[in-house]
This record gives sequence, structure tokens and C-alpha cells, in this order.
Amino acid sequence: MSFRPALALLSAMFPLALAVPTAASAQATTLPTFNLQRLELDPAALGSLVVGTGRTLPAGMVRVAVQGHYENLPFKFQTRWEPSDGAGLVENRLTMDVTAAIGVLDWLQVDAEVPFIVSQGGKEHLTYAPPNGSGLGAPWVGVRAALMRQEQGFQMALDVSGALPVGSEKLLARDRYALHPSLQLGYLGDTWQLGGEAGVLLREKRDLAPVSAEGKDVIGHELRLGATVTSRAGETTRGELSMLVGVPLGGGRVGAELLIAIRRHALPWLDLYVLGGPGVGAAMDTPTFRFIAGASFSTSKVD
Repeated sequence: MSFRPALALLSAMFPLALAVPTAASAQATTLPTFNLQRLELDPAALGSLVVGTGRTLPAGMVRVAVQGHYENLPFKFQTRWEPSDGAGLVENRLTMDVTAAIGVLDWLQVDAEVPFIVSQGGKEHLTYAPPNGSGLGAPWVGVRAALMRQEQGFQMALDVSGALPVGSEKLLARDRYALHPSLQLGYLGDTWQLGGEAGVLLREKRDLAPVSAEGKDVIGHELRLGATVTSRAGETTRGELSMLVGVPLGGGRVGAELLIAIRRHALPWLDLYVLGGPGVGAAMDTPTFRFIAGASFSTSKVD
């Protein structure tokens, strides 16, 4: 009879002892946190919606835009480009973005972008659960200073943007820190314009090799390159073609996107636009395809 209490105590503790390793195992398979959203929109949209052209908004001008943003397979693991592969930790992501830009001076502009993840979902990879759900993404704030301004000629500007340390970590919507300085160049013609930018995205390095079992799956510092050509011939409708390239500086894989956009000047203060295109390369955070539809409101015609 004297052993019964001890046996009862051991029986109660045995399941608890089993639960401790299980909890530790679950903690060991938690995804590293980083900002999965690699695309920054250009809040001023002077030329391209995604690539700077060295131009700034005139003093006193304001542009605010709202857009829906869909990404297909923005978080997947592969060693070569396979656009037909339909499985990933994040397979579909829908985000609502609000951007705003203000011309403080004729050569100085401040801007911001605030994303909200409406929904995202994917499939479990090995023992890692997909980051499903909705929530706030990391807002970006920036400043752009024109270094060279010509109405019919070359433009040059220095742009610096940074992510605020807020947003949902469990949705892969923020970095611990992120800073993106870039130099923008452009040429403005009568019926078309060219633009290009080169910059560096600085952020905390995250090794995702334990998740994918591939040593090259790393998130970290990255060289960001962009180029665009935009039509200016149409009074109400114009098109643009943009190319974005990300080259990792501390391990990782190269990713690129080709994006085509059509913008409609519905009213002098209202623009409607769509943008979309494929992602190319094996970078784990380059979507197979993205599509954006939005509307912008400005105090006068933007471009």
C-alpha cells in the first residue's frame, strides 16, 4: 500500500517527461524570421511603378496610392528555376499596400509604404509549418534628393529607404533591421524615358539551410539592380517594362523579375494601373509570378 502514491506520481510524471522533448523539438523547427516581401514600390511613380528614374515630385505635390498585390510561390526551395513546381511554404500571398509621396522641395521628396497581408498560405515543408494568416507588414519610409535635374535630359537622385521594426514576425513580414540606399539615373525624352537604379539592401543574415537542406539558401545583404523603359506618347494610356535583379552578397541565389505595366490617366488626379510578370531564378523569395492592380490620387497629374 505504501508504494501506490509513488507509483501514481511516476505515472503522472511519465507523460510530462515525454512532452518536454516534444516541445523542444517543436521549438527547434520554428522558421527563422525575415521579411519575405522583396518588392518595394516607387511611391512617386515618376516613370516606373517599381524602378526610380532620378526624378522627384515637385514641391507641394502629393501622391497617394492603394494597390492589391498577389504573389504566387513567394517562398519555395529549389536548386534551379522550375516555374511549374507548385509547392512551397508560402504558395499564395495577397497584400494590400498604401503608398504616399510628398514633394517637400523641388529637389527633395519624402515617401512611405505600408503593407497589410490580407491572407497567405502554403504547405508544410519537412517539419516546418507554413506561416498562414493575416497581419501588418513592415512599413518603409524614405527620402529622395535630386542631384541633377533637367526637363529634357539626364536626371540623377540619391534615394534612401528603411523598414520600421514593426510587423508580424510569424507571417515573415519584417526584418530586425533593413536599409536600402540607391542611386537612380534617368533620361527623359519626348515620347519615352529610361531609368535605372543600383543599390544595396542591408539586413540581418538568416541561414535557411536547415529548412531546405541546401547550403545556398541564405537571406542577407543583397545588391539590388533595376532598369525600366516607359512610353510617354499617349495622353491617357501608357506602358512600361521593368527588370529587377537581386544579387546576394553573402551567400544565396540570384533572383530576377520581368514586370510589364499599363497605366491609365482616368482623370488629371486619378491613375488606374495594372502590373505583373514572372520571376526568374532559384532565389527562395522570388515569386513565380506577381500581379498588382491599383489606383493613385494626386494633387495634379503625376507624369
